[in-house]
Amino acid sequence: MNSIKNIAIIFTLLFLCNSVRTKAQSRNDSDLVQFTGFVVNYDSTKTIPFATIKIKGSSRGTYSDMQGYFSFVAKRSDIIIFTCIGFETMFFTLPNNVKGSKFKSVIAMVEDTFRMEEIVIIGRPTAEQMDYLFSRTKLPEDDYILAQNNLRRKPLKEMADQLENDGADNARWKFNDYANKAYYGGQAQPIPVLDVMAWSKFIQALQNGDLKRK
Repeated sequence: MNSIKNIAIIFTLLFLCNSVRTKAQSRNDSDLVQFTGFVVNYDSTKTIPFATIKIKGSSRGTYSDMQGYFSFVAKRSDIIIFTCIGFETMFFTLPNNVKGSKFKSVIAMVEDTFRMEEIVIIGRPTAEQMDYLFSRTKLPEDDYILAQNNLRRKPLKEMADQLENDGADNARWKFNDYANKAYYGGQAQPIPVLDVMAWSKFIQALQNGDLKRK
């Protein structure tokens, strides 16, 4: 008998807990509201695209689209934060007495004004003035020597040899390859070993030292 009473008590407690949980869930669901609307400029009523919309105290939110439209789920009495570059941050509180599960509103944001530091605009010097300034500019010896070393032909050539072909060079090589194949299409392609011009270029490259290992 005691075991039957214990089982009955356990089932009763489980039923009560389930009822409380169901009521709490239904209460939470009833607090949810589909919040939709448009974000516009307060002065011109033009829509504001890509405004950031966030629920205060949480990581949930959304942003307005190209037409300034937004739609997301929030709870009654939630504080919604609207931010956008060039506009003042706006706080909007969802009413607690919203009828139904949908709420629509137009959010008007005010343009933010700020002060910039003073800017002095100087006209561009003429060519004669630029020549005059450069001719009288004295570089430190270290910088002058460094500039001379960087402009020597040998380091520049070594740097150029180490560079890979760019898109234009690769495209030119590929187009030339297509042209050669099309030129010799349907016939035997000449053997480079018997090409007198190729041998002449090879001998010239040997004499110039172009084929030396670097």
